[in-house]
Amino acid sequence: MSQFLNDNNLIAALDIGTSKTSCVLAYLVNENKAVIVGAGSFQNTGVKKSRIDALAPVIDSVRHAVAAAEEYTKERIKTVVATACVESLSSEIIQDNLDLGGREVTQSDINRLISGAQGKIPVTDDEILHCIPIDYSLDSRHSIADPRGLTGNKFSVFLNTITTPPYPVRDMNSVLEQSHLSCSKKVAAPYAAGLACLTQEEKKQGTAVIDLGAGTTGIGVFYEDQLVYATQLPSGGDVITQRIAKTFRTSLNHAEKIKTLKGSCLPSLAYEHEEVEIPLIGEDENVSVIRIPRAQLIQEIVPEIEELFRKIKDLLEQNRFYDICMNFVLTGGGALLHGINEKAAAVLQCNVRTGQPVNLFDKKGFIPAHTYQSYMCCIGLLHYTTHILLNTPTHQRDVSAPGNKIVRFFRWFLDNS
Repeated sequence: MSQFLNDNNLIAALDIGTSKTSCVLAYLVNENKAVIVGAGSFQNTGVKKSRIDALAPVIDSVRHAVAAAEEYTKERIKTVVATACVESLSSEIIQDNLDLGGREVTQSDINRLISGAQGKIPVTDDEILHCIPIDYSLDSRHSIADPRGLTGNKFSVFLNTITTPPYPVRDMNSVLEQSHLSCSKKVAAPYAAGLACLTQEEKKQGTAVIDLGAGTTGIGVFYEDQLVYATQLPSGGDVITQRIAKTFRTSLNHAEKIKTLKGSCLPSLAYEHEEVEIPLIGEDENVSVIRIPRAQLIQEIVPEIEELFRKIKDLLEQNRFYDICMNFVLTGGGALLHGINEKAAAVLQCNVRTGQPVNLFDKKGFIPAHTYQSYMCCIGLLHYTTHILLNTPTHQRDVSAPGNKIVRFFRWFLDNS
């Protein structure tokens, strides 16, 4: 347990995003509960589409965000659980079987079965973030919650493996090392976001969380309480910002502000008569502005939003996960765009809501309600630490897998000898 904790039982959650870095500190009360005791964030200019492009500004952002959170506790943080700052994620389900010969399933059998499944993971340089047992079966019995003690012949497991290319992870390691931090676990951002905002019923019945970031959009599908699929699209809210900037010849900063304050996904007759002032790039912004109908601004936003959700729907259909999604939950800064739930529901043809933190133990309000979306992944990391790292039964635990082919082979050999 100690490898995930700092002094005085503090958990430190770190989320390095495209536009800002966020850090949340929580005191571990017990293995099911961590009370938030500090939070901080700082702008980030060194990340593009969740890919680190310049180390120095990212290091500066991490140090400032952590320092802001430490200020509340007066404790120095050395270890963090962090979201993986990566541009892409791959998710693959791997199956393996074990012949029991009619005897009872033991924990040793489960360990051997999972090791066998890990041995089937394609050997590449990719970083393995998660290996999640999502389903056990015994002969004709499927979706077994706890196979220990049951009897049968053919014992099977389905393992969801989530991987990412190695070099972005190494860049992230460099940032953390130069920020004088160690990382006990890297977590896929859609996984963290889902743990933060999905109810137990939503995770059970089938729900996709869509994490709308500035540079990327993360997608995580939960079913039967487990993450069964995760991926990331290299497109986020900055696509809309760039389109506004290009169309109306304004700066990216002004375009972002206009999108936030005046943007919407829902056309309205009232917008035809409401004007939006847009400062021209390279001019005196107090003098050189253009005025357009707000409806014209909306016309630039809606196509991008519709295209994004069409890509999400197509991706889920291609990977055969769309049909199990009874609900969609939006998180991240993009989820705050006016009318986005209605537009998403029209494209996805399903129920859509904005995610809010569940089981948020923040009695002193260190995270203001209007900033929940910025801290959603950090909140999810706290849930991951308390419920997955510290309190998950061994047969359901997210297990790490060795990346080296020889190490992986010998681990499988020893477990099966």
